[in-house]
Amino acid sequence: MIVKGERWETAEEIGAARRRFEAAIPGYRPPMAHAIMLPGGDFARVNIGEGPLPAVILATLLGHRGGNASYPLDAATLDRALTMLAPAEACTTLQHPNLGVWRWLRGSDGLTAVFVSSLAEPGEPAASADPAVSALVARLLAGRVENPDGTTTLWRPVGPAELDLIAQSGYAAFPPRLPDQPIFYPVLNEAYAARIATEWNVDASGSGHVTRFRVTTGFARRYPSRQAGGRQIAELWIPAEDLPELNAHIVGPIEVVSSF
Repeated sequence: MIVKGERWETAEEIGAARRRFEAAIPGYRPPMAHAIMLPGGDFARVNIGEGPLPAVILATLLGHRGGNASYPLDAATLDRALTMLAPAEACTTLQHPNLGVWRWLRGSDGLTAVFVSSLAEPGEPAASADPAVSALVARLLAGRVENPDGTTTLWRPVGPAELDLIAQSGYAAFPPRLPDQPIFYPVLNEAYAARIATEWNVDASGSGHVTRFRVTTGFARRYPSRQAGGRQIAELWIPAEDLPELNAHIVGPIEVVSSF
């Protein structure tokens, strides 16, 4: 599938190569996240919503089509994966972190490739009997406050203008994102929300407020936890087009828990 001497020098060429690999796997579904697990149970790198080309290359070699699954990854297969991904390095406008990680892992024994396409619904097992899948799912759910009533508590720092719009909704909904705001970022703990409110909202608009709200856990689990820094700096990335659906899954009022 790789032509000797092939080079993908642009993002468009990398995208075309990815689509070619995907089309060659019947019924292929790109994962929500994928990673290589080390023998001790840690992950060399977790790709969340990124690295679709490395994902489909591993899927090609390991026979993965979709869903949550893991596969032993021996040194020979990793070498083949490196050969298949190497043409992407010709594109200097993009970073290639998986290439660096795979080269670092070259020659290692006991590796496991892990794919996760969805997080478990509340009340279902955390993932499956597969310990590698369970470990990655746990990583993707890290830092959440999931309540016994089937809701997940989230926080969002806002400025005065956004708070006014929330109030106009009867504290029932967040306003639509602006055209240059493609992502809605609720955070997973109050301390991180307060830090943003004080360090960013106050400087930007004179005051900052921390809101707290609950959404159904089934909805929240559509989106993996993402660390924006340290372990306690975690958030969800919800596309702006999904915001109306998030508002529909809010349980109870949006509360203002602190102001600065």
